[in-house]
Amino acid sequence: MNLFSFKAVFFDVGGTLINPYPSVGDIYVKHARNFGFDGNAKDIDRQFGIEWKNTGGLESLGNQSGEAVEKKFWHDIVFDVFKPYGGIEDFEAYFETIYEAFKSAENWKVFDDVLDSRVLQKLKDRGIILGVLSNWDSRLTPILENVGLAHYFDFILASASVGSAKPDSKIFQEGLKLSGIQAQQTCHIGDEVKTDVVGAQKLGIQPILIDRKSRFSDEKVHKISSFCELI
Repeated sequence: MNLFSFKAVFFDVGGTLINPYPSVGDIYVKHARNFGFDGNAKDIDRQFGIEWKNTGGLESLGNQSGEAVEKKFWHDIVFDVFKPYGGIEDFEAYFETIYEAFKSAENWKVFDDVLDSRVLQKLKDRGIILGVLSNWDSRLTPILENVGLAHYFDFILASASVGSAKPDSKIFQEGLKLSGIQAQQTCHIGDEVKTDVVGAQKLGIQPILIDRKSRFSDEKVHKISSFCELI
């Protein structure tokens, strides 16, 4: 597939452009040490995965938006992650600390193939409209600024701010509106079938599945294991 044949390219963020570093559990535990927690990161990582699945992720917010909604969502998840391990002393203070910590560049890593391929710069040099459509909260823009990616994008849409999470059509429609490009001339790159691929296909946007760890085998969609394959 020739990525440069599109007039607009939309990107997912988590698992596509960046990932928590070293992991969610490591970050949680590093800050929890100051609050008396002596558990290990592997247990917290595993419990986070369980709680994320139980809640349904940010998609569970539906059309709700605003910082109060976002913070309650994360407050409940973080509380439930530590609950099986005895909780955290002064949890409210800990939560404010960890909520702010995830804005920091030190807690995120841009995937090597994103940097090595220079895909964002090459698309921008061609005058292609670049946008972000991500199931995320309102911290998304400062996070992308802090990791040095925000300046590539013409717009950044976080689901919790839009009140629409992929695969819902509203966030994709908003992206098309902001880009000024028709769906047939647009592609969306993401790492999840249920949200990125299905959501894009509903509007006639061409999906590209980034699958670095061979998680998907039978999907009838254009799949890549590295951004370097597109350049």
